[in-house]
Amino acid sequence: MGKILRLRLFKQYPSGFDNLFLTQAFFNFSFYGIKSLFLLYVMAQFSLSQKDAIGFFALFMAVAYANCIVGGMIADKSLGVKNTTIIGGFLHVTGAACLLVGSEAWFFLGLSLVSLGSGLFKPNLSTTVGLLFDNPQDPRKDKIFSTLYIAMNLGGFAAPLVCGLIAKNWGWKQAFLLIALMFLIAICLFYRRINANPALKHRKELSSFEGNILSNPVLMTIFLVAIVYLQYLLFEHRSSFNHLMGIVALVSLAYLGKIVCQCNRQERRDVFSIIVYIICFALFCSLFEQAGSSLMLFYEHAVNRHIMNFVIPASSFMSLGPVFVLILSPLIVLFWEKILERNKRMNGLTKIGIGFLWVSASFWILALSTCGNKTLVSPFWIAGAIFLQTIGELWIVPIGFSNVSKFSPPRFRSLMMSFWLMAIAYGHYFAGFIAYLSLSETPSSMMSSLSASSELTSPVDLAHYGAFFFNLSLLPFALAVGLLLYVGMKRCQNRLGIKRGVSALS
Repeated sequence: MGKILRLRLFKQYPSGFDNLFLTQAFFNFSFYGIKSLFLLYVMAQFSLSQKDAIGFFALFMAVAYANCIVGGMIADKSLGVKNTTIIGGFLHVTGAACLLVGSEAWFFLGLSLVSLGSGLFKPNLSTTVGLLFDNPQDPRKDKIFSTLYIAMNLGGFAAPLVCGLIAKNWGWKQAFLLIALMFLIAICLFYRRINANPALKHRKELSSFEGNILSNPVLMTIFLVAIVYLQYLLFEHRSSFNHLMGIVALVSLAYLGKIVCQCNRQERRDVFSIIVYIICFALFCSLFEQAGSSLMLFYEHAVNRHIMNFVIPASSFMSLGPVFVLILSPLIVLFWEKILERNKRMNGLTKIGIGFLWVSASFWILALSTCGNKTLVSPFWIAGAIFLQTIGELWIVPIGFSNVSKFSPPRFRSLMMSFWLMAIAYGHYFAGFIAYLSLSETPSSMMSSLSASSELTSPVDLAHYGAFFFNLSLLPFALAVGLLLYVGMKRCQNRLGIKRGVSALS
């Protein structure tokens, strides 16, 4: 498979990207498989209410991405990118296996291992892709990270569809078993590529750093076990979540401030640029990650999922976004190259501003689907909204990845990628609060009867959903206007500065 990809698809990229592409696809299958099953699983298995399930989901996803800062720190200061990624893969596979048991204690342990393993794996896999280039500012990075985003969505497309169908027809354990096997394949592919590619094998960033206290295997094991134990307690006592995220935010901001102080003038300017992209990404994630919470409940209770005698699992709608990514990614990249950037490269913040306009339109479509509707919402409305949101996603996420890789100071490369992924943790945190607003006073027991009929026989408050989606569309619209105005003002200032300079010279 890797040889076919290398010969036909990735000739323009450095050697080694083919296996990393497949590694990313298998990892995302595993991670998004857990994500797509989580909300409905905890409601069915542990009898959690909708509100408690949403809070638990937001907690798990926030912790998983918050661990990225641990992965970046260990990679940059101790074990190196390769060892950190492999350890993360081992922890993730072990955690997915723990989910098979089914008891609450093993579930908490599995989530703790999965979240830490993902935090070690995710930022360092992206860092490895960046290390394929000798020049950190290589212009091909925009395209390679857009291609990597296709790999992410290959896994993201297959996981909700396959895992949802397996869970529905054969049970939760079989779905979690497949998730564990998929990630085992991912870590094997990564290990094979690192050891087979001489250019990567001898990069100093991939190796461990001798003399660091955490390079000691015993101390590193104690450190990782302590994190897993603390996360287990957090999942067990979820009421402390709000306090924890405040502490995590303060610690991460303090650490980022320390990095800024250690930078020279040019590095400091680059880090501040990264911070702007991180803030935009966090706000985007708070909207995009409604897919696993408020939108999942909307699909489950208010969307007609019947096709003849077959009921589509609600989690299957999460596969539509990745499908659209696979279709639209090459077209949008081609559009940028042939039309928008033929003469001059477009500013990254301009692209992100345009992306937020598309995201705003997607929530407006969802609001429109509920207007005057007395029956369950047609899935065609959902497909249209996800299509528009995917266009916005492609204008935001790959561009952010690419610019973080470009602007990161070499000595803080993994940490900067970790701070970028930490934005997803904050996004999930705010997404949980936003999702609470989607809950109406309709009892869950009354809403559950909707699965058997395409008519609204229970008082699902579609008007409430409509107002929720309309209000949600206002946030990305305001962000888009703000970003585009900011970029326009900067351009005007630069032009005025050039004209003044020319006048002074004349």
